[in-house]
Amino acid sequence: MEYISNGMNKRTLLIVSGCCLMCMFAIFSYGIRHGGFQHIDFAFTVKLQEAIDKSPRLRLSRMVGEVMEGSTFFASPEVSAFAVLCLTFLSFFSLRFIDISKWGTWKSLMKAGIIPLLFLLLVLAEIYGKTVVHHPAPPFFMIKNPTTVFPKYYINDQFSYPSGHAARAVFIAIVFSYFILHTSYLKKKYIWVGGLAVLGIYVFFVSVSRIYLGHHWLSDIIGGLALGGGMASIACAFFFRTDS
Repeated sequence: MEYISNGMNKRTLLIVSGCCLMCMFAIFSYGIRHGGFQHIDFAFTVKLQEAIDKSPRLRLSRMVGEVMEGSTFFASPEVSAFAVLCLTFLSFFSLRFIDISKWGTWKSLMKAGIIPLLFLLLVLAEIYGKTVVHHPAPPFFMIKNPTTVFPKYYINDQFSYPSGHAARAVFIAIVFSYFILHTSYLKKKYIWVGGLAVLGIYVFFVSVSRIYLGHHWLSDIIGGLALGGGMASIACAFFFRTDS
């Protein structure tokens, strides 16, 4: 009973957190649509690009560009979709979360399907934001396109809110973190600490790189993080068992 009560409390917390983040995304989107954050966006991008380009510790601007482009590649739609499929596979076959004998195969499949379903809703919300909010993307002169070994795109979208890369990155990071923290064979401290650190650095680099490369404003990143974080929190809530 204590386990059940604990699961219910955690599930409630995750659902409330997810709903709060989605409300934040909606309110923030309304503000962006009505012209909010414009001066902060421009000033932050200029300061960030200057700080990185002129930093004495980052004199190899080409290498910095490669790292930035590489981090965005790993949050691209194709790579993110593959990661979501892997997480769905993991959630279905994990004995820690899904007891086939009690839940049944179809119910287990439905629970695992929450991850791609909410990821799809995230993508639809991103498309909706870019077609309704109408937040102009950074001008062409702010775009940095260093030559890198990673595939990249030269298309400059007319509207940039919210950042799909930031949303996908934080969605994958949160769901992945949930499995790291709740999977029995990953309980060793150095494993979950290292895993969480890598995921945190991944989200940070994706967020910063999208601004530095001139593809998104700070407000786009904030909106994307709120959207991805809200969807991921709700997805994780479905994996707490509250019945016996």
